[in-house]
Amino acid sequence: MKRLYTVLAVLMLFASYAGAQVVTERCWHLDKVQFLQHKQDFWRSHKLYSTSAQPVSLFSGGYYNATEVTYGIGLKDVSVPYSNNHIGITTVNGMRFGNGLAIGLGVGYLQYNLGETGTGWLLPVFGDVRYFIGSQKNKFFVMADGGFLLSVEDFKGLSRAFLNPALGIVIPVSKSTHLSFSTGLLTQYIIPSPHNRDSFINMKLGLVFGK
Repeated sequence: MKRLYTVLAVLMLFASYAGAQVVTERCWHLDKVQFLQHKQDFWRSHKLYSTSAQPVSLFSGGYYNATEVTYGIGLKDVSVPYSNNHIGITTVNGMRFGNGLAIGLGVGYLQYNLGETGTGWLLPVFGDVRYFIGSQKNKFFVMADGGFLLSVEDFKGLSRAFLNPALGIVIPVSKSTHLSFSTGLLTQYIIPSPHNRDSFINMKLGLVFGK
Protein backbone atom coordinates (compact mmCIF):
# COMPACT_ATOMS: atom_id res chain seq x y z
CA MET A 1 0.00 0.00 0.00
CA LYS A 2 2.81 2.36 0.85
CA ARG A 3 4.41 1.59 -2.50
CA LEU A 4 1.16 2.55 -4.28
CA TYR A 5 1.01 5.87 -2.41
CA THR A 6 4.60 6.53 -3.34
CA VAL A 7 3.96 5.89 -7.04
CA LEU A 8 0.88 8.13 -7.00
CA ALA A 9 2.83 10.93 -5.30
CA VAL A 10 5.60 10.70 -7.89
CA LEU A 11 3.05 10.82 -10.73
CA MET A 12 1.36 13.88 -9.24
CA LEU A 13 4.68 15.71 -8.87
CA PHE A 14 5.61 14.85 -12.44
CA ALA A 15 2.24 16.07 -13.76
CA SER A 16 2.55 19.33 -11.82
CA TYR A 17 6.08 19.90 -13.17
CA ALA A 18 4.98 19.19 -16.75
CA GLY A 19 1.99 21.52 -16.44
CA ALA A 20 4.14 24.29 -15.00
CA GLN A 21 6.66 23.86 -17.80
CA VAL A 22 3.91 24.13 -20.45
CA VAL A 23 2.51 27.24 -18.80
CA THR A 24 6.00 28.75 -18.59
CA GLU A 25 6.65 28.06 -22.27
CA ARG A 26 3.29 29.58 -23.22
CA CYS A 27 3.98 32.69 -21.13
CA TRP A 28 7.46 33.05 -22.62
CA HIS A 29 6.01 32.73 -26.11
CA LEU A 30 3.33 35.36 -25.39
CA ASP A 31 5.92 37.71 -23.89
CA LYS A 32 8.08 37.34 -26.98
CA VAL A 33 5.14 38.10 -29.30
CA GLN A 34 4.16 41.16 -27.24
CA PHE A 35 7.78 42.37 -27.21
CA LEU A 36 8.00 42.10 -31.01
CA GLN A 37 4.70 43.97 -31.37
CA HIS A 38 5.90 46.75 -29.05
CA LYS A 39 9.16 46.93 -30.97
CA GLN A 40 7.34 47.29 -34.29
CA ASP A 41 4.99 49.91 -32.83
CA PHE A 42 7.95 51.85 -31.41
CA TRP A 43 9.88 52.01 -34.68
CA ARG A 44 6.71 52.81 -36.64
CA SER A 45 5.87 55.72 -34.32
CA HIS A 46 9.54 56.82 -34.26
CA LYS A 47 9.62 56.90 -38.05
CA LEU A 48 6.38 58.90 -38.21
CA TYR A 49 7.60 61.33 -35.56
CA SER A 50 10.99 61.75 -37.19
CA THR A 51 9.38 62.41 -40.57
CA SER A 52 6.95 64.96 -39.17
CA ALA A 53 9.69 66.64 -37.14
CA GLN A 54 11.98 67.20 -40.10
CA PRO A 55 12.24 70.86 -41.16
CA VAL A 56 10.41 71.75 -44.34
CA SER A 57 12.67 71.63 -47.36
CA LEU A 58 13.14 74.91 -49.15
CA PHE A 59 13.21 72.89 -52.37
CA SER A 60 9.69 71.51 -51.93
CA GLY A 61 8.04 74.52 -53.54
CA GLY A 62 5.21 76.70 -52.31
CA TYR A 63 4.59 80.05 -50.66
CA TYR A 64 7.25 81.69 -48.49
CA ASN A 65 7.74 84.89 -46.50
CA ALA A 66 11.09 86.43 -45.52
CA THR A 67 10.95 89.15 -42.87
CA GLU A 68 14.37 90.63 -42.08
CA VAL A 69 16.01 93.48 -40.19
CA THR A 70 18.64 95.21 -42.34
CA TYR A 71 21.59 97.44 -41.45
CA GLY A 72 23.78 99.32 -43.94
CA ILE A 73 27.18 100.96 -43.45
CA GLY A 74 27.87 103.82 -45.85
CA LEU A 75 31.06 103.69 -47.94
CA LYS A 76 33.32 106.50 -49.23
CA ASP A 77 31.65 109.93 -49.06
CA VAL A 78 28.89 109.81 -46.46
CA SER A 79 28.33 113.57 -46.26
CA VAL A 80 25.70 113.47 -49.00
CA PRO A 81 22.12 113.06 -47.69
CA TYR A 82 20.96 109.42 -47.58
CA SER A 83 24.52 108.11 -48.04
CA ASN A 84 25.27 107.42 -44.36
CA ASN A 85 24.32 104.43 -42.22
CA HIS A 86 20.76 103.17 -42.27
CA ILE A 87 18.63 100.62 -40.45
CA GLY A 88 15.24 99.19 -41.33
CA ILE A 89 13.02 96.20 -41.95
CA THR A 90 11.83 94.47 -45.11
CA THR A 91 9.32 91.73 -45.82
CA VAL A 92 9.14 89.57 -48.95
CA ASN A 93 6.29 87.31 -50.11
CA GLY A 94 6.86 84.90 -52.95
CA MET A 95 7.04 81.35 -54.28
CA ARG A 96 9.67 78.64 -53.92
CA PHE A 97 10.34 76.22 -56.76
CA GLY A 98 11.65 72.65 -56.65
CA ASN A 99 15.08 73.47 -58.09
CA GLY A 100 16.05 75.80 -55.21
CA LEU A 101 14.86 79.02 -56.84
CA ALA A 102 12.65 81.47 -54.92
CA ILE A 103 11.12 84.64 -56.38
CA GLY A 104 9.14 87.27 -54.52
CA LEU A 105 8.12 90.90 -54.11
CA GLY A 106 9.06 92.99 -51.11
CA VAL A 107 8.39 96.24 -49.29
CA GLY A 108 10.01 97.83 -46.28
CA TYR A 109 11.17 100.85 -44.32
CA LEU A 110 14.70 102.31 -44.15
CA GLN A 111 15.75 105.08 -41.79
CA TYR A 112 18.93 106.95 -42.69
CA ASN A 113 21.32 108.87 -40.49
CA LEU A 114 21.53 112.38 -41.98
CA GLY A 115 24.15 113.64 -39.54
CA GLU A 116 23.48 117.03 -37.98
CA THR A 117 20.15 117.37 -39.77
CA GLY A 118 18.72 114.32 -38.03
CA THR A 119 17.22 111.33 -39.83
CA GLY A 120 15.28 110.63 -43.01
CA TRP A 121 13.46 107.62 -44.34
CA LEU A 122 12.74 105.89 -47.64
CA LEU A 123 10.34 103.11 -48.60
CA PRO A 124 11.92 100.21 -50.55
CA VAL A 125 9.72 98.47 -53.14
CA PHE A 126 11.60 95.69 -54.88
CA GLY A 127 11.86 92.27 -56.43
CA ASP A 128 13.67 89.49 -54.57
CA VAL A 129 15.40 86.48 -56.19
CA ARG A 130 17.13 83.76 -54.15
CA TYR A 131 18.76 80.48 -55.07
CA PHE A 132 19.37 77.90 -52.33
CA ILE A 133 22.38 75.60 -52.75
CA GLY A 134 22.75 71.99 -51.59
CA SER A 135 20.48 69.43 -49.90
CA GLN A 136 21.74 69.77 -46.31
CA LYS A 137 19.62 71.31 -43.55
CA ASN A 138 21.74 74.46 -43.30
CA LYS A 139 21.63 75.88 -46.83
CA PHE A 140 23.72 78.61 -48.38
CA PHE A 141 22.06 80.89 -50.89
CA VAL A 142 22.80 83.68 -53.33
CA MET A 143 20.30 86.50 -53.74
CA ALA A 144 19.67 89.79 -55.44
CA ASP A 145 17.19 92.55 -54.54
CA GLY A 146 16.43 95.33 -56.96
CA GLY A 147 13.86 98.10 -57.14
CA PHE A 148 13.17 101.60 -55.85
CA LEU A 149 13.63 103.60 -52.65
CA LEU A 150 10.67 105.95 -52.59
CA SER A 151 10.44 109.25 -50.73
CA VAL A 152 7.04 110.46 -49.59
CA GLU A 153 8.36 113.94 -48.72
CA ASP A 154 10.06 114.62 -52.07
CA PHE A 155 9.25 111.84 -54.53
CA LYS A 156 11.08 113.36 -57.51
CA GLY A 157 14.10 114.75 -55.69
CA LEU A 158 14.90 112.03 -53.15
CA SER A 159 13.62 108.76 -54.65
CA ARG A 160 16.28 106.33 -55.79
CA ALA A 161 16.76 103.03 -57.59
CA PHE A 162 18.88 100.32 -55.94
CA LEU A 163 20.50 96.93 -56.49
CA ASN A 164 21.58 94.62 -53.65
CA PRO A 165 23.37 91.32 -54.43
CA ALA A 166 24.27 89.21 -51.37
CA LEU A 167 25.32 85.82 -49.98
CA GLY A 168 23.61 84.14 -47.05
CA ILE A 169 22.67 81.04 -45.09
CA VAL A 170 19.40 79.67 -43.69
CA ILE A 171 19.26 77.48 -40.55
CA PRO A 172 16.09 75.52 -39.61
CA VAL A 173 14.56 76.35 -36.23
CA SER A 174 11.22 74.52 -36.66
CA LYS A 175 9.22 72.58 -39.23
CA SER A 176 8.32 75.64 -41.29
CA THR A 177 10.66 78.37 -40.03
CA HIS A 178 14.29 79.12 -40.89
CA LEU A 179 16.71 81.68 -39.47
CA SER A 180 18.24 83.71 -42.30
CA PHE A 181 21.43 85.77 -42.39
CA SER A 182 22.99 87.48 -45.41
CA THR A 183 25.52 90.16 -46.24
CA GLY A 184 26.11 92.03 -49.47
CA LEU A 185 26.68 95.29 -51.29
CA LEU A 186 23.78 97.72 -51.71
CA THR A 187 24.17 100.42 -54.35
CA GLN A 188 21.55 103.13 -54.75
CA TYR A 189 21.24 105.44 -57.74
CA ILE A 190 19.57 108.84 -57.83
CA ILE A 191 16.90 108.40 -60.49
CA PRO A 192 17.49 111.64 -62.47
CA SER A 193 21.24 110.95 -62.62
CA PRO A 194 22.20 107.22 -62.81
CA HIS A 195 25.92 108.03 -62.40
CA ASN A 196 25.39 109.60 -58.97
CA ARG A 197 25.39 106.63 -56.61
CA ASP A 198 26.02 105.67 -52.99
CA SER A 199 27.17 102.25 -51.77
CA PHE A 200 26.70 100.37 -48.50
CA ILE A 201 27.85 97.12 -46.93
CA ASN A 202 24.57 95.76 -45.68
CA MET A 203 23.54 92.84 -43.48
CA LYS A 204 20.16 91.18 -43.06
CA LEU A 205 18.94 88.99 -40.21
CA GLY A 206 15.46 87.54 -40.02
CA LEU A 207 13.13 84.58 -40.44
CA VAL A 208 11.94 82.72 -43.51
CA PHE A 209 8.51 81.14 -43.18
CA GLY A 210 7.12 78.55 -45.59
CA LYS A 211 4.26 76.09 -45.97
